[in-house]
Amino acid sequence: MRIAALLLACFLPLPTASCQQPQQAAEVTVSALRERAAAAENQGRFGDAADAFVLLTQREPGRAEWFVDAGRCLGRSGRFREALDLLDGARKQFPGVIELPAMLARTMLLEAESPGALQPEILWTDAAALAEGVLQLEPDHLDSRLLLAQARFLLGEWDTAVAVAEEAVRRHPRHPGAHILIGRIATERFKQLLTTYERVGDTNPELQQHLVADIDAQRQLANKSFRRAAALDPSRAHPHMALAQLAMLDKKTDVARGHFADALVADPNVPLDHFALNRELDWQARKAFYEGILKRYLARPAHDAAAAATLRWHLGRALFDGEQWQAAIDSFKVALADDPKATNSYYYLCLSAYHLGDHDGAEGYAAAYAALGAPAFADVLRGLDVQMRGQVRAVLQFLGDRAFQQGHKEASRDINHVIACLVDSADAWNNHAFLCRETGRFDDAWSSYQHALEKEPESPQLWNDAAVILQYHLANPENLAKARSMYAKALELAAKVERDAGASPAQRDRAAGATKDARANLAELDKSKSDATDKR
Repeated sequence: MRIAALLLACFLPLPTASCQQPQQAAEVTVSALRERAAAAENQGRFGDAADAFVLLTQREPGRAEWFVDAGRCLGRSGRFREALDLLDGARKQFPGVIELPAMLARTMLLEAESPGALQPEILWTDAAALAEGVLQLEPDHLDSRLLLAQARFLLGEWDTAVAVAEEAVRRHPRHPGAHILIGRIATERFKQLLTTYERVGDTNPELQQHLVADIDAQRQLANKSFRRAAALDPSRAHPHMALAQLAMLDKKTDVARGHFADALVADPNVPLDHFALNRELDWQARKAFYEGILKRYLARPAHDAAAAATLRWHLGRALFDGEQWQAAIDSFKVALADDPKATNSYYYLCLSAYHLGDHDGAEGYAAAYAALGAPAFADVLRGLDVQMRGQVRAVLQFLGDRAFQQGHKEASRDINHVIACLVDSADAWNNHAFLCRETGRFDDAWSSYQHALEKEPESPQLWNDAAVILQYHLANPENLAKARSMYAKALELAAKVERDAGASPAQRDRAAGATKDARANLAELDKSKSDATDKR
């Protein structure tokens, strides 16, 4: 239809050049759209990629590959219903394109794995049927054979799953995915047999003996399969992680740590509980562990500096725990330079610099981290034990006070924001509000004064100071009216203190000061209002 339309356009009474221009513009648009989709997918922005591929299906509805690509990215972005509807419709539109039912099956399995999936058994069953249909047309379709084995495995049909997976290995012996699936099934059987063995105990020696043999067979099969997968594709972390988990099940921690190291060499950002892994190691052993991994990773020809930053961060943490302050600083600085998202490095840089007596450096690192997000910085401190939290808070208080004394008001403001988030007291929020006012952050000052008033609603001085922000820095008719009522509240609370026979001299002095300030500010409000009336 598109070709016919273009031919018809060329016979219309228009200049010859105009017959070519619409076609060239369309091609440029499609090309740009394709590049946009590919770039988004490569960057992991699957929602954006899906939107671009969907547009391509609309621009060129006769090209089945756009539907496959759109379905893949829709599924990976979690938009399962859109993906299933699009792929199912395209499957009927292009009955001979087997990649469409294969992608439909893959998307069903992906949806079944999502947290909110309803009745995953139905999705597994439908995915298995689709994969079987593809294999009837194309027995060597690897993806569908793996999908079928996975679906049968999830449905509890383990013998069938093993047979399908073994056939995948026979047909595609050099593809790691087939070996990984065999290893995964063997691992699950291994776990199940271990559970049965523990349940049986000594009550049935004969069954126990059979179980030991079966457990060993599945263990060996899993190890063999994952090792083969790792050899076929050394760049994949998953086989190494699987081998590590097998070693953990066997309570072979050192062996597991070696496999985890291999996984980190393949992908330094592989999800891994580093602290649980190295809980038993002292700082020197942890230092050696990460230095070895970092050296191996950097020896790879296609290593990525941002990924290496993860290893440098953990190396820095080991050095920090060993009180090797300068070496820790060197490691964290490189980690932060190579990956600006490694912002937690600022925390350790601050404390390392402080321990070296470099208070300027410590202040700079603390202020930089605080400026990125004081609540997140405070959350780091909350994760410390009580004693360490108190020590770090004292360091920050020292740095914040020192910054103010040296005229570094912005740094003091940001560091005091962390302290306010952590201790959540009227005094802390009042300090931060004052520093915000001094540095022109009037909206932030107003917000912090509100926090302070929530903690100490009977303070006449807080009511006055908060109203000052509205009157002099955020003035508009609504805020001026609010400021007037707040000054009145300050006068009311101050009078209450003065009538209180039990009030201390300091409380009376503060109340008197609040009274004086509130009256002066009210007078200025009245004067401003009078001047505005005279001008009219």
